[in-house]
Amino acid sequence: MADSNIDNSNCENEGVCQHSSHGSYQENKKKILDGLSRVEGQVRGINRMVDEERYCVDVLNQIAAARMALARLAMLILEDHTKGCVSTAILEKESAEKTIEELMDVVKRLL
Repeated sequence: MADSNIDNSNCENEGVCQHSSHGSYQENKKKILDGLSRVEGQVRGINRMVDEERYCVDVLNQIAAARMALARLAMLILEDHTKGCVSTAILEKESAEKTIEELMDVVKRLL
């Protein structure tokens, strides 16, 4: 059973997390949304570059930049998830193994 002093309100009600209906990234939500808006702008810019038939290497560099920006956002969300949902679920002994499996699956998809 989880420690009653742990805040269980920061996890998505999906997978192994058995908490309320919002993500553990609540604290970084504005930063994540701002980053996603920047990535969205980058992708629109890449679209324009292709439409204008810009130099391939320039397009590829912009794609790489967008991928890196998404990777940074994914790591921020993964860190919040690990510190919130995962740590709480591990304290609940019954869900520890399933939680670790879910975490490893998501890390594999991100790599």
